[in-house]
Amino acid sequence: MKQKIQLSPRAFLIAASDLVFAFFFLWYALLTFTHGSLALISLVNMFAFQIFLLLIPFALAGTFLRVRRIQVASLVALVFFAVTFGKFFIPKQKPVPSSPDVLKVMTYNMLVYTPDVSKVADVIREEDADIVFMQETSFAMAEYLQTEMLDEYPYQIHDPSDVPLGMSLISKYPFEPIDHDLGESWVGTPIPLALNWNGQTVHVLNFHMRPTVPAVIVNSGLIDKLSQSREIHANRINQFVEKYPVPAIVAGDANDVSFNNAYRILVNAGLQDSWAEAGFGLGHTFPGNKSPGTSRIQIFGLYVPEWLVRIDYIFASQDWDVLSAHIARTDGYSDHRGVVAYLRLK
Repeated sequence: MKQKIQLSPRAFLIAASDLVFAFFFLWYALLTFTHGSLALISLVNMFAFQIFLLLIPFALAGTFLRVRRIQVASLVALVFFAVTFGKFFIPKQKPVPSSPDVLKVMTYNMLVYTPDVSKVADVIREEDADIVFMQETSFAMAEYLQTEMLDEYPYQIHDPSDVPLGMSLISKYPFEPIDHDLGESWVGTPIPLALNWNGQTVHVLNFHMRPTVPAVIVNSGLIDKLSQSREIHANRINQFVEKYPVPAIVAGDANDVSFNNAYRILVNAGLQDSWAEAGFGLGHTFPGNKSPGTSRIQIFGLYVPEWLVRIDYIFASQDWDVLSAHIARTDGYSDHRGVVAYLRLK
């Protein structure tokens, strides 16, 4: 009896490790072959990096307990991690020359409920991008940009709101609106423009896809509808780029990760993900801060960790050479961080 009591914790840990690795390999197979087309898997895919992290204690248990199958499973999982995330830790940035041939672009979801919009403006000023795509623009933010930053960004278009539907684009270069219907069910109305950049027409599109709200998490039917909505939006973005076949930049808040179908629809059509092309590290942009209205949820009274996922993107057509990409600092209020990319025409 004494020997059985001593072995039971070991047996329990081995059984738990076996179960965790079995679920992990099932999920990874579904991630690889379905690309989020299954509702629940698309939701789980949002936290792919964290799933790998959860394997660490069970991998250590297999090592210390000298259980060969768990050791082998741990090595296979390590290979899968390298295949999935290794590319983000290979330096790909190219030198960024001080040249008029280089366009600096930023996308930034400012969080409509931000109480001090000057903090948002401070981040924009620090980055000094040529074009800034903004989502969740409040009336206060639009007014600030038009009164305090008009010298820096003389070309502005705003569709502000006091709920998360606002959209803006500010630029150092002139632009003209494009009359192009991108359909409904976006968060706010996308902004398509023809930008005049040193005599070169560049078509740009600012977008904001539907978010994953708590009500969706407990309803697989709603998850499926949400995934389909994002896929429809991705196809509409591709149709926009196809209709205006000149250098194009598409940026905004996709509310989805690179493992799911909406993202794949965009990159399979030829759009380059600036972070995947020239960023370093995971590039997580959401969720952050604890300000009012933030999407950083609490579980049992505790906030989830910051910056868990990458859902903000700058996509560039194949006409561009993506030189570098980085994440802007947080403004202290928004639950997003901005993404910045340097692009040069090939």
